[in-house]
Amino acid sequence: MRKKTKRILAAIILGIAVAIIAITLWNGLYREVPQPASITASLRDQYLYGSIGAEQDAGIPYWIWLALPRIFPEYLPGQGGYAALGLSWEESREMPVGLSKKIVGYVRVAGNCALCHAQSTPNGRLHPNLILVSTGHTAEVQKLLQFYQQCAKDPRFNADNIMPEIASATGLSFVEQLLYRFYLIPKTRARLLKEDNVLLDQASWQHSKNPRADSAGKKKELEKLASSLQPEEAAQVAAYLKGLP
Repeated sequence: MRKKTKRILAAIILGIAVAIIAITLWNGLYREVPQPASITASLRDQYLYGSIGAEQDAGIPYWIWLALPRIFPEYLPGQGGYAALGLSWEESREMPVGLSKKIVGYVRVAGNCALCHAQSTPNGRLHPNLILVSTGHTAEVQKLLQFYQQCAKDPRFNADNIMPEIASATGLSFVEQLLYRFYLIPKTRARLLKEDNVLLDQASWQHSKNPRADSAGKKKELEKLASSLQPEEAAQVAAYLKGLP
């Protein structure tokens, strides 16, 4: 009887341990958290910084994304981090235009429509003018992907070099440290080397290759965006819409 009781207790303890591990892994890899209202409350901010769902199949862990320009500045065409690659950056914003930051298990960075369609133009001041919608700028995306490939090919792309840089920016929990060191860093390097849905998911890549596909659907989205903008930016979108079929 005692042996049977011990076996039952052992089974219960094992079941609890498995459940805890499963919940921890699910939280660390798949739990989805909506973006904050500071982004989702405005159609303009949603367009520039909102998630389009690419994090499910693509994206880079945020803390790795943040660390790469600091560890590999020699692969950038100039100073200024990601801005040197042609990404637009609005004053006081945490992320460049066209990149979303969202928690799907861990914090991920992925691209959205503005990554290819928004651009900055010089105005003689510190912060250039931002054009919300223009013809595709996939050249900047290619520069970004080339930067990531150069980083991934460098033997310094490993946990021993990246983890200290992450630690200088944030305090990861013990579980998060294990996740980054043994899973996210090697997985990210492998994906960057393959250019495997690095920032955009497959649907977004197909659109970037054929931007006039589903022009009717895109036109409706842009018309809705324009209705929420200030006159100057609404005029930019209206001018772009005139060129759509």
